[in-house]
Amino acid sequence: MKAQHENNRAIVELSIDNDLVFFRDRYYSSGITLEYYSRWAKKSPLNRILLPHNLDEVTYYSLSLTHHMYTPEQTLTPEIQYLDHPYATYILLGNKKMSFDFEKRIKKTSRIEFGLIGSAAGGEYIQNRLHENIEIAIPSEGWHNQIQNDICIQYTAIIEKGLLNYSWFELNGFVSGTLGVPHTEANFGGSFRLGYFGDYFKGLAVDVSANWQAWLFCSGSIYLVNYNASLQGGTYNQDNVHTIRFINNSLLGTKFGAVIQFKRLSVEIAEEVRSPEFRTAYWHRWGHLNIAFAF
Repeated sequence: MKAQHENNRAIVELSIDNDLVFFRDRYYSSGITLEYYSRWAKKSPLNRILLPHNLDEVTYYSLSLTHHMYTPEQTLTPEIQYLDHPYATYILLGNKKMSFDFEKRIKKTSRIEFGLIGSAAGGEYIQNRLHENIEIAIPSEGWHNQIQNDICIQYTAIIEKGLLNYSWFELNGFVSGTLGVPHTEANFGGSFRLGYFGDYFKGLAVDVSANWQAWLFCSGSIYLVNYNASLQGGTYNQDNVHTIRFINNSLLGTKFGAVIQFKRLSVEIAEEVRSPEFRTAYWHRWGHLNIAFAF
């Protein structure tokens, strides 16, 4: 018996996060992830340590490149902002597997990532070159105080379960865990969507349907955070001039937005909000754009 589906189409997905859309530039300042789904990604030996799947599940394999940047609120001074977020950047190469069980209404996602945190990730160069060419942005002057170079490796597992399913409304719950560097945390919550769409547990929308779809969505999460390298530094290199030793271990987060799909192209626009990650921090929000194309 063969698997029901394993990446019959290649899918390219680009996700962009930035707080500049709200005329802010602090904390989680910018993030980009480029992901490629393909049947040949199944050949990666790293898939052996990802979550197993049953033969009748819809399964996807992908490779990804992620780049995240963090800054304090005051970026126009070279001085260390001891009560604010450290400058930090990390870059990660990832290997991901997703499986959808339509009958049990369960989706499993697992991912392992390797990379670097620190100046080697290029945060100072990328941000300041971009800000030099954006009228409302100014280059940051404190990148020499950033988290120092260190190795990153982390494993993430996510389980989603369908709770309610109607032709126009869907409610799902989820639980996840991440272990390693730059993040060690647990996360649980729920999400719903409202609109015209196919069943979530049949597979990725741009792959399983060429019909137009459109929906609104909202998710809420509770994070239990044990470790955050963008605040506390890496685990091997302790030669940092600025870290936040004590972080908030319980966080709230939400994401809401809209998705429209036409044929094999999907576009998502959203806003994400996160509660303060350390004692002197503020609530933070950023804009999110996701574009996926199957071919």
